Amino acid sequence: MSYTALAQKTVSFFVGTGNKSPNSVITLCNLDLSNGKVTVVDSTVSPMGPGYVALSPKKKNLYAVTGDQKINAFAVDGAKKLTALNSQPSEGLGPCHVSIHPTGKMAFLANYSGGSFAAYPLESNGSLKEASYTEQFTGSGPNTKRQEKAHAHYIESTPDGKYVFVVDLGTDKIMNYKIDLATGKLTPNPAQPFFQGKPGAGPRHFVIGRGGKSLFILNELDATITACKLDKNGVITALKTYETVPAGLTGNTSAAIRLHPNGKFVYFSNRGHNSITAFKILANGELEKVDQATQSISVPRDFNIDPSGKYMIIGNQDKNSLSVYAVNSDTGKLTFLQEDVKIIAPICFTFL
Repeated sequence: MSYTALAQKTVSFFVGTGNKSPNSVITLCNLDLSNGKVTVVDSTVSPMGPGYVALSPKKKNLYAVTGDQKINAFAVDGAKKLTALNSQPSEGLGPCHVSIHPTGKMAFLANYSGGSFAAYPLESNGSLKEASYTEQFTGSGPNTKRQEKAHAHYIESTPDGKYVFVVDLGTDKIMNYKIDLATGKLTPNPAQPFFQGKPGAGPRHFVIGRGGKSLFILNELDATITACKLDKNGVITALKTYETVPAGLTGNTSAAIRLHPNGKFVYFSNRGHNSITAFKILANGELEKVDQATQSISVPRDFNIDPSGKYMIIGNQDKNSLSVYAVNSDTGKLTFLQEDVKIIAPICFTFL
């Protein structure tokens, strides 16, 4: 679905939850593209907190990591209903992120508590095979409360499918691997086995710019965003780092980063400061701050922008609600529309 060709009246999205009760659910919502109104359509029980969720490239399968240390595969039918296919062990404790290879042939997950990651080949129907590769990280960082050991927090492939990057918040590194789709094995990228971030910054998530030549790192612990170059060999090179909250602010942890569908802006959420910060991506890959929104934003662990680029959905984790902002696709600026829709602990959003 292209940014320019989208002309539908509504778009659907799935919501993952931080609720780890036996009756926790993945929620399906519709977004009205004429006014930004969100309605809950359906929910699928997935025990033990289906937190982070990800769709396959063709939108035929959904994957979720859960608090019972599993990765779960679902089929998405024509009515957008979910049917459980199977699950596999997460091969570590505290799975917190899942992503799918651009070919739809592999799934990857990061284990926060265990400080490890795993890769899984996928069957033609989207079912998960046993893990084909796992790795345990070691090390620590200067923040003794949060970086006492390795904490894998995010794992994502490059758009060309050649490399996969794993963020380790505990050691301030982004680990860099080459992918062998035929065997499901990963090997350290000889051009750059890892990118070393600023000590104590605590990298959490990243996004890759359109065209695959830029990469933007969200640093959770010091509330910054680092703009980087990304070359054809999978090498990450830092350009510049930017503050996203007022100087001297304490008690803040940054959470999510998203790229606007038009590729011109990147957005960043902060818990504590309870804000979304907007940056324009400049021609040289550096950034320029263009806006910061705070109205009806509370513990925004995740947010996302619909494929048309018109609206941003923000999860207020502690208030069990969603907030909707209009997005100006020319300036990147945000305008608050409404806070509604009650969903328990919304912590992840992925659009169909």
